[in-house]
Amino acid sequence: MVHAARLLLALAVEKNGLVLTPAGALKRVDVWHVFDQTEWPGYDKATTLEMNKVINEQDAYGVLFTRVTLQAAGLLRKRSGVLKATKVGKALLAPEAAPALLAELFEAVFWKVNLQDFDRNPIDFWPQHHMGVVLWSLSVTAHSWSSAGDLMQACTIMDTIGEIPRPDLPEFAMVSRVLRPLTWLGVLEGRKEKRKSGWGYDEDLRKAPLFGQLICFEVEMQGAEEARH
Repeated sequence: MVHAARLLLALAVEKNGLVLTPAGALKRVDVWHVFDQTEWPGYDKATTLEMNKVINEQDAYGVLFTRVTLQAAGLLRKRSGVLKATKVGKALLAPEAAPALLAELFEAVFWKVNLQDFDRNPIDFWPQHHMGVVLWSLSVTAHSWSSAGDLMQACTIMDTIGEIPRPDLPEFAMVSRVLRPLTWLGVLEGRKEKRKSGWGYDEDLRKAPLFGQLICFEVEMQGAEEARH
C-alpha cells in the first residue's frame, strides 16, 4: 500500500493534479498506472483482468482503497474536481519518509476511514470501533499461523455486535475491515493452503516483523477479574 500511495502521490505531482471523472473517481489511465505496478494480497490481478475489458477504479479495489485513504490522511486534496498532493503529501515522497508515510496510512485506515463503506456488510462499524483492543489482542495472539475465525474470536469483543443477519458476517467483517488492510500495510502476512475437503483454499495469517516496529502499546489492566483478553 505504501508503494501504491507513492505512485499516486508522484503522479499527482507530475500531472499537477489528477482530474477526476464526474462521479469523483480516478480516470482509467491513472488507475492503470497504479494497478499495473502493484499486487494486493487476497486479490488476483489475473482474474480482474479476465473479468474486465477496461479497469475502472471500482474494479481495482486496492487503488480505490489507497486513494480514499490518502484523502482521509490529508495527503491528497480535492479541489474543483482535481486531486492534488498537499504539502505534507509531497514531503512524504522522499525515500527516507517511507516509514512516516506508512504511519500516516495506518492511522487513516483505521481511525479516519469508515471501512464499512467498502464491504457493504450490514454490521455497523464493527470491529472498527474497538480497533485499539483488536490490535493489542493481535499483538499477543497472532504469533503463529491462525485462521481468520480464530483471530476474530480471540481479538474482538463479540457481544458488541448486536443482531447478526447471517452467521458468516462477523468473520467477513474481521477480514475486510482488519485483517486484509493489515496485510496490505505489511503488518500481517498470509498463506493459502488447499482445503482438505472440498474446493478452494483457506488463508491463515500471522504477525509480520513490521508489526512490532510500527505499533506499541501502553496497557494498564484493572484487575484480573475484569480482563477481557
